[in-house]
Amino acid sequence: MEGAALILVFLVMSAIGVPLAYAMGVSTLAAMVWLDIPLTALFSRSFAGIDAFSLLAIPFFIFVGELLTGGGMSQRIIDFANSLTGWVKGGLGLVNVGGSVLFAGVSGSSAADTAAIGGVMIPAMKKAGYEPGFSAAVTASSATIGSLIPPSVLLIIYGGISGLSIGDLFLAGVLPGLSVGLALGVMTWWTGRKQVGAQVPFSLGNVWRTARRSILAGVLPALLVYGILEGLFTATEGGVVAVVYALVVGKLVYRELTWGMVGRMAIRTGELTGVLLLLLFVATSFAWVLAFVGLPRLVVDTLVGLTDNPQIILLIVIGFLLVFGMFVETVAAATIITPVLLPLGPELGLDPLHLGMIIITALLVGTVTPPVGILLYICAGLAEVGTGKAVRAVMPFLAVLALVVVVVAFVPQLTVWLPSLAL
Repeated sequence: MEGAALILVFLVMSAIGVPLAYAMGVSTLAAMVWLDIPLTALFSRSFAGIDAFSLLAIPFFIFVGELLTGGGMSQRIIDFANSLTGWVKGGLGLVNVGGSVLFAGVSGSSAADTAAIGGVMIPAMKKAGYEPGFSAAVTASSATIGSLIPPSVLLIIYGGISGLSIGDLFLAGVLPGLSVGLALGVMTWWTGRKQVGAQVPFSLGNVWRTARRSILAGVLPALLVYGILEGLFTATEGGVVAVVYALVVGKLVYRELTWGMVGRMAIRTGELTGVLLLLLFVATSFAWVLAFVGLPRLVVDTLVGLTDNPQIILLIVIGFLLVFGMFVETVAAATIITPVLLPLGPELGLDPLHLGMIIITALLVGTVTPPVGILLYICAGLAEVGTGKAVRAVMPFLAVLALVVVVVAFVPQLTVWLPSLAL
């Protein structure tokens, strides 16, 4: 009862516009006073939530995304993707999806993916004749890949909450991320080919030229995955390696970075890191109070009591996550829901990594669905189209994303195969 009241207060405060961190903090504080829990526990639990070595990777990978975006990497990635698929009918939409897949390997963030790819591709697609709503929908839905393919800030945060290895989570996200890219690519081609024809003729020379210009972008994710697989460094140490690599490439190779730009990027990194850590700080206590009142056990017992069929239970969990992600920002949602659902894993015979990827992929769908839908709102703004038109255009892509969530849930090999190679 108390857990349901806590979540209800949080949702109401969020609905009336209270910032998420404050909504969680006030809700948690009120619950602790109501339950007569010493307030010192609020701070001890909150500090424990951010006192994790793995979370040091967050500012590093945010900084990497800033450096590579400002260092000219995003345009080179788009040029390479265009050389591969620009000759196909509706190919510019495929360039958008392909660019997101490639950029996901260097950005670490869906928001960074949206800004870097959307800022270039949405105007280009509109100019080529694509409907503005379609351009926004393709960009927003494919930007979700940025939080699945490593490096991923969201996976780092999830690892800090769940105690799972960040390296294993990075590897676990590769195939689900590529699956999202493949599924969205098919949908984009099928719908986009009816709008615009081919944009550029195919040329092996152009593929080779753009590949050479963008090869340094492809080296970074390969370097990180190889280093983790071979045990050369942890994911956190890989963040430091990535920062040094990005600085060298942007400053000495492409020569598009200035020290002034680097300073401004460092400030933005600090601001975004502060926002994320504040969310984690209060969300940890929020989740602890939920556990204190026994909500995780209640949820598990209720679900298990509904049916003996684990597949049905899994579908119910997916449906709940899809709805929950519509109303709660992804980082906060993952922080709240992870401690609640982790005890369900053993009951369903799910590997913890597998359960983690189900939670993450399902919650990411909420980034392109109102009322939260931050990625869709960003893209609608870039496309200069009303939210209503963007929502109508994104519906087929939401169906595809939901289908991929189901595939990830029922095909565990997509998640556990790569991490098993590192054992």
